[in-house]
Amino acid sequence: MGPVNVDPFDVGLGDLRDLRGARRVVRRARLAEALVADVDSRVPAGAEAEAEVLLEAFDGGVSVSGQVSSRWEGECRRCLCPVEGAVVTDVREIFRRGGSADEGTYPMTEDRVNLREMVLDSLFSALPVLPLCREDCLGICPRCGADRNVAPCDCRRADVDRRWTALDVLRAEGSGRLEEEPGETG
Repeated sequence: MGPVNVDPFDVGLGDLRDLRGARRVVRRARLAEALVADVDSRVPAGAEAEAEVLLEAFDGGVSVSGQVSSRWEGECRRCLCPVEGAVVTDVREIFRRGGSADEGTYPMTEDRVNLREMVLDSLFSALPVLPLCREDCLGICPRCGADRNVAPCDCRRADVDRRWTALDVLRAEGSGRLEEEPGETG
C-alpha cells in the first residue's frame, strides 16, 4: 500500500465539536494548479497557500476567522513587465453540516472541516485585477512600443480626433471653460 495523501487543509475537530471551544490552526499546502483571477494576475501552481485561522464551535457548525495568504504573480497592466507580491486577506466564514454556497456557508462533516475551498475562494477574490509594477508606471508607447519607464519616447502625441478640435480651441484661449453670455448672472 502506497503513502496516503492527506489534505493539509482538512482539520479534525476532535474535542472542539463537543466542548464549544476554540483553537488556532495553521495549515499550509502547495497548490496543484494555478489559481487565475484575471489574465494579468494569478497564484502560480506550486505556490504555498497558508491559512492561519481560529476555529470556534457553536451549535450546528464552526466559525472560522483569521487570514489566508499566498504569493501572486502577473503582468503590469501598463508596461507588461512581470510583477509579483504577497496576497493576504482576512476571512470570517461559517461551516455547517449540509452547508452550501446558496446559504453562504461551507459544508462540514460531523468531525471534520476542510478549509481548501475557503482558502481558494479567498485568494481568488483578493488577487489584484489590474496589477501595476509601480504606481507611476509610464507604460508602453502606443505608437512605437518603447517602454517609457526605461527611456523617454520621441513619438508625438497621438493624432487628435478632429471632432474635438473646437474644444481644443476653447482650452487654448483661456481657462478651458465657456464664458458666460452677456447679461447672464451666475
